[in-house]
Amino acid sequence: MPEDIIQQDKARTPPIRLGRLHYAWIVAATGSIAMFCGLGLGRFAFGMLLPSMSASLGLNYTQSGILGFTNLIGYLVAVLLSPLILPRFGTRITGTASLLLIAVSMLAMAFTTSFPLLCALYVLTGIGSGGVVLPMMSVMSHWFFPSHRGLALGLVMAGPGFGIILSGFVVPKLLPISGLLSWQTGWLIFALINIVVAWITFTLIRNHPDDIRLTPFGRVPTLPVKNKKKLERSNVKLLVHLGVIFAIYGATYMVYVTFIVTSMVGSYQLSEATAGGIWAWIGLLSVFSGMLFGWISDHIGRRLGLALAFFFLAIAYLLVGLTDWTLGLYLSIILFGLVVWSVPVIMAACAGDYFGPAAAASALAALTFAFSGGQALGSVAAGYLAEITGDFSISYMVSGIAAFIAIGLALLLRSQQSA
Repeated sequence: MPEDIIQQDKARTPPIRLGRLHYAWIVAATGSIAMFCGLGLGRFAFGMLLPSMSASLGLNYTQSGILGFTNLIGYLVAVLLSPLILPRFGTRITGTASLLLIAVSMLAMAFTTSFPLLCALYVLTGIGSGGVVLPMMSVMSHWFFPSHRGLALGLVMAGPGFGIILSGFVVPKLLPISGLLSWQTGWLIFALINIVVAWITFTLIRNHPDDIRLTPFGRVPTLPVKNKKKLERSNVKLLVHLGVIFAIYGATYMVYVTFIVTSMVGSYQLSEATAGGIWAWIGLLSVFSGMLFGWISDHIGRRLGLALAFFFLAIAYLLVGLTDWTLGLYLSIILFGLVVWSVPVIMAACAGDYFGPAAAASALAALTFAFSGGQALGSVAAGYLAEITGDFSISYMVSGIAAFIAIGLALLLRSQQSA
């Protein structure tokens, strides 16, 4: 019997309902815990550790920037390799191995003060982060039908928010232990957490509902289930369209998260302690942003969900770009925190909806590459404009305009085909 027909027959099998917890939710919760380590600790905690690292190692701004950039290099390497590795090893093995790679690199960073070696090790951390993010996001296309896929991806993206909150509370309280500096102690603690989470991931994650004789969770789609294992040429235009939207998000998001604290201290004359406290709210609000907009996109569609997300992002950017009103800053922080993970969640859902579960990982890898390119462009352009103008107001205004352009591009998308 042809494989497509087999998949359609499976789709007609009623999934287990919420009255009895479907294992898909266990997979989603485990993915969230893995993302807590892969992004929350592997990537976002770096900003909290950087001041003490720079002080003890005597790093200048250029070296600090290089160290952060090495993580992005590693992440992009993982993005490029994922379409080759995932089909062979699956999410369970790939995610577990990536978490262990992060743990090993962090352990090594905890016992070195050599800048070149730190850079090399942080490349490995970046590879591990990418090796967690793409598998955990793409596997949701196997475990959930489109009716609940956005909500599930939102749950997965709650993990990094908890990582931001944990690092915000733990890092400032770190003390030197047994000759290790405070930032070295931080890497050691994060490494041990990654080892525990790697064990949890290997124990609970399953690559596909078929592995335990289940069907995906959610309402069975009325259209036939796509099962193409590779991206079709006819979908390249659509992939580029989505990639441009994701690149705009990457550029504007990077401007905001990189420079908003600097703006609070410089333009709004807030103390560093106050600015740090306000920034912590983004981590707290971000825990809910993915689930909120994932649920919204499940109900009104990915196209309108993206447009709504970019509308709120545009307002958040313009509130700090057009005025130095303190209340406007607070409103901007709240809006950004509530929307920050919306676009990645909806994009991951689009990868499954438009291209099918089997090709979701390849599509998401291409989209993530565009997103990363936008991140690099955004931070460089904002820094250049700040050198010319003396602050980041122009960068925020340009980000707001770009977000409105993204709204138009999102509305031009065709309605997704359920997969």
